[in-house]
Amino acid sequence: MNPNQVILAPMITEKSQDLEVIHERIEAKRKTSRRSSNGKKITKYTFRVHPDANKVQVKEAIKKIFNASPASVNMQVYRGKIKKFRSLPAQKAHWKKAIVTFNDGTTLDIVKV
Repeated sequence: MNPNQVILAPMITEKSQDLEVIHERIEAKRKTSRRSSNGKKITKYTFRVHPDANKVQVKEAIKKIFNASPASVNMQVYRGKIKKFRSLPAQKAHWKKAIVTFNDGTTLDIVKV
């Protein structure tokens, strides 16, 4: 699948912007734990991706489009809701979201997508 077909659009929402703040709060609680990130700057970006795309394809698409290598990719699948259209039930399309994590504080130019 073409990298431009894998990543459909960036998702810029309050929740996606707060992912880094949430991670910093968790790390503050884990300072003495062996699972801490040792002070590394972690950045997370969310993208709407093709419903048939998997983690490997998303990771390769990020590498080709943004020239950055992500540390991890998490996927979430959203089922389409049933809404009424002219008093008849209609199914909205299913969609998929990818949360891409960078451990080295990489920033992406979202305008490229």
